[in-house]
Amino acid sequence: MGLSPALTEILFSLLPDSSIIAVTPHCDFPTEKVKSKQIIGVMPLDIEAILKIRPDLIFTEEGMTSIEDIMRLRKMGIPVVVFSYCKVADVLNTMDSIRIWTGAGKESKAMCDSLRTKLDSLELSSSKFSDENRVRMLALTWFDPVFAYGSETWMSDKMRLAGGKNVLLQKLEKPYPLLGREYILKLDPDIIFGGSFGKMDSSFFTLYPELKRLKAYKNKKIFPLDDNLASRPGPRFLDGIFDLSRHLKK
Repeated sequence: MGLSPALTEILFSLLPDSSIIAVTPHCDFPTEKVKSKQIIGVMPLDIEAILKIRPDLIFTEEGMTSIEDIMRLRKMGIPVVVFSYCKVADVLNTMDSIRIWTGAGKESKAMCDSLRTKLDSLELSSSKFSDENRVRMLALTWFDPVFAYGSETWMSDKMRLAGGKNVLLQKLEKPYPLLGREYILKLDPDIIFGGSFGKMDSSFFTLYPELKRLKAYKNKKIFPLDDNLASRPGPRFLDGIFDLSRHLKK
């Protein structure tokens, strides 16, 4: 079982449905398949429920499950594998690892190989963009206070593959940094992701009216993203990249 929505998506993409014995309350894709599975609470992690179903393997993401809970499960004889993601390629590496550890069939290998070929193609296309011609993007994760995807997140890599670049180029203290208004004005992104222009205008820019001086606001380059595609490092990563790239053409 996986302890994150992204890992649940990966497991369903690679394995027979019967191999996946439980999901978390936040897992909602594939929609019909997750509905048929037992739900295990993760906040806090329901260790007792996990012990009752005794999964052969548990997969989780760095920061999603506490070190204490991981160690407790391992001491109880339940293997827990932890993944982390800084690049889009890390998602494919995760899928290949899970495929090998679980003994998934040839169809799963063919799917992973196909996704890797498509990623290689995107890498080639992205390499043709010069740095100075890339659209400068800022993707927000929270409005009050303001948090955004930092330079070392997989979102930043998706921006690069889409033909743009993250305005947060420098490594900051946290992968999802807290941003001050003066700093955002200094960054002055071409595009801001966080919601539709109308929604952002009546919420974010009403809360921070000085940010209406931003180039993205003046040009109405404010766009929503599918939250699941944006935040989940799973098998639909290509859709997430296309969700970014389509706004470059507007």
